[in-house]
Amino acid sequence: MVGDPAAAGAGRRRRVAVAGWELWRVRTRALVVCVDVVALAATVAVAVLVPVPLTGTSRFAVLVAGLLVSAELSRSAERGRGETLLGPGFGTPWVFAGAVVLPPVAAVALAVVSGAHRWLRVRRQPLYRQVFEVAATALAVLLAGRFLALTVPLPPSSLGDVRLMGLLVVGALVFTLVDAVLTGIVRGYRRPASAVLFDLTMAGLGIALAWAVVDAPLVVPLLAAALVVLHRGGVGANEKAEPTADAGTGALTASAWWDAARVQPAPAYSVLVLDLDRFGEVNARHGRRTGDAVLRAIADALRTEVRAADLVGRSGGGEFAVFLPGTKPFDALAIAERIRLRVASTAVALKAPYGTPQFAWATVSVGVASCPVDGGTPDTVFAAAVKAVRRAKAQGRNRTVCAE
Repeated sequence: MVGDPAAAGAGRRRRVAVAGWELWRVRTRALVVCVDVVALAATVAVAVLVPVPLTGTSRFAVLVAGLLVSAELSRSAERGRGETLLGPGFGTPWVFAGAVVLPPVAAVALAVVSGAHRWLRVRRQPLYRQVFEVAATALAVLLAGRFLALTVPLPPSSLGDVRLMGLLVVGALVFTLVDAVLTGIVRGYRRPASAVLFDLTMAGLGIALAWAVVDAPLVVPLLAAALVVLHRGGVGANEKAEPTADAGTGALTASAWWDAARVQPAPAYSVLVLDLDRFGEVNARHGRRTGDAVLRAIADALRTEVRAADLVGRSGGGEFAVFLPGTKPFDALAIAERIRLRVASTAVALKAPYGTPQFAWATVSVGVASCPVDGGTPDTVFAAAVKAVRRAKAQGRNRTVCAE
């Protein structure tokens, strides 16, 4: 119906929703949109121009299965490790192997599978960033595949030929550089040398996987197992030289929390600082062991109430900090209040004489600050949250206060 007010209202709501996308607040939004559009157009073009032979179906199935199984087995290690320069993360060897042995469209589909698993099972991040990282990986796959198509008759009869190794290494470098440069520009930070070495090594291991898929499929499970062991046990040893988890609570240590918070690329985020009320009295009344049990219970409550991508750290004593990427002040206040109520209702059972049940618990005062409202860096936002905690203490404790 012409002039239907309901339809007009729905159209206005859609326009408001699109205008409110977080993407439009990113400084590199032009690059993000450009890469997304170019990656989609290039994928459609190769889907139309390059035929997909049926012989590639089994190779695609092997790579997808290997990617998902090995990535799932390494999920905990990947979640705890710092962000890789590359969009696929742990899936890099599988995606590059797809660029070598699969038709272009199938290789791009493998990159999409890797990105979906990473977003659903490893680390939730703003949707525009996840889509962009998949698009950047797709462009890297298409460019590396095109380079190899021009220099090597793909799929080759055997990838074990030493003469091909040089070209495959160059293809791995093309893949790594394109993906790393694009994602690095949008994220806006640089990774240390150890992370760069990790990404290059992962792309190089894709050559071995490509050889196994073509010449020795039975070797693929062995390579997958080796990748899992390498990733969970040895890779990133430099990053783990210092403990990243607090031994008493399992939360991040103060240094690990700051390292992770300072490289978070979200243009908007919030910080919660939580300070236990009269925690010294808990230790004095019930003993240090009970106080440690209360801290563990509160840390568990914190992790329950926040998302997998949020950072929960212990600053020391009875103080915790939570970094909430992509969270605005109103939502951060709601999360903080929910945490405060959850902590107030968390009790720790004590060993009491004569079987009489006794419990210990504590309350918290919470300070909330957000970027860019209360500061432009994690340091200034954290300082604003600390001031808010002090005001919460002065106003009577067990309350949530926002930064002024």
